[in-house]
Amino acid sequence: METEKKSAKINILQVAMKMFAKNGYHKTSTAEICKKAKISSGLLFYHFGTKRELLDATIDLILLKVDLIINQKPSLTPREELENIIDVFFKSLKDERPFWDLYMALLYQPDTKELILNKVLEHSKNFRRKVYELMKEMGYKNPNSESFEFEIFRVGVFASYLSNHNEILLKKASNIMKTKYITNLI
Repeated sequence: METEKKSAKINILQVAMKMFAKNGYHKTSTAEICKKAKISSGLLFYHFGTKRELLDATIDLILLKVDLIINQKPSLTPREELENIIDVFFKSLKDERPFWDLYMALLYQPDTKELILNKVLEHSKNFRRKVYELMKEMGYKNPNSESFEFEIFRVGVFASYLSNHNEILLKKASNIMKTKYITNLI
């Protein structure tokens, strides 16, 4: 029974995320989500008390992926950990492109951007803080400036790749980041 509840909840989240991304948050009704997910409205509201709570849960699911990128194996050296963050970030963009496309759509729609921006900014700060700490441990002369530049480059790659899906440019960007932030320090 517990597995069925989790399965229903995941189904609702996946359907809602796609519909919010495609139609916008305000233009997507809970009735439409229920119809597409093939569930009753009672089940939707059992798992998520309101449509806003459903959006929040959707964003939490997305941001969990960001957390997984920065929370890697603690037994790695700072250099290995930063390289791993770069690798996991690029692998996730490539392998989970539809997921990130949905995230981008939610992030850039005016009706959802305002609702999710604080959570997204908090996770962005955590990502940058992690990179800053690693760069500081690696002996960067100005880890604050370098981690800021790293974040700008990462967000730029994210936006560029999701707008054109050019895997050749994605590979080049990965090599540039590794050369600048990993190889040049050896």
